[in-house]
Amino acid sequence: MGSVAKNKFAEISNDESVKFKMLFWNAEDESYIMKLSIKESPENWTVILDPAEFALKKTIGEEYINLPHTNEIIKAKVVNLFVKPGSNSEPGKYFVTIKAEPELSQRETGNINVIPARILKFEIDFKGFDILGSKNINEEQKNTIEFFENGLEYNGESVKISNSGNEEKKTDKKYFYFIIIFLVVIISIIIYKKQ
Repeated sequence: MGSVAKNKFAEISNDESVKFKMLFWNAEDESYIMKLSIKESPENWTVILDPAEFALKKTIGEEYINLPHTNEIIKAKVVNLFVKPGSNSEPGKYFVTIKAEPELSQRETGNINVIPARILKFEIDFKGFDILGSKNINEEQKNTIEFFENGLEYNGESVKISNSGNEEKKTDKKYFYFIIIFLVVIISIIIYKKQ
């Protein structure tokens, strides 16, 4: 049995997920069932193996592998690992570890050549909040940005919202427009009477 992960590292933010692709192959003529399990994953993260169990035979698979020691080209089974961070995850490096074990028959386990389990480890660099435009932020950071965008004062612990300043600006605009319209009407009347 052979296995390889096409990629073992990903960088993601909130509301993003990552797909890792693994290939498994069997250079032997006999087939066996392969079972994959999640050995380690971050708490509250969604981790899905597709498929988690499959037949491994050199004539079954979606991709091809060239075995360098024999120059034989055999089929490899593709397994996808989908990972999505939990909603309250802090930025940092996280790991997902997959264990791949063949399910051997009684006849095969009596043989000395028992196939060992494979361990595949994947690293995810979770960025979380990106102040330069990512939509992926935690609630406190979201509130901070909204306050700054709305011209409100935010000191990290409490929020000072002064609606009177905003209302005064709106009122000032209304008076300005009223005065302009009034002046246009007065000037029009004066011009009309002079004619």
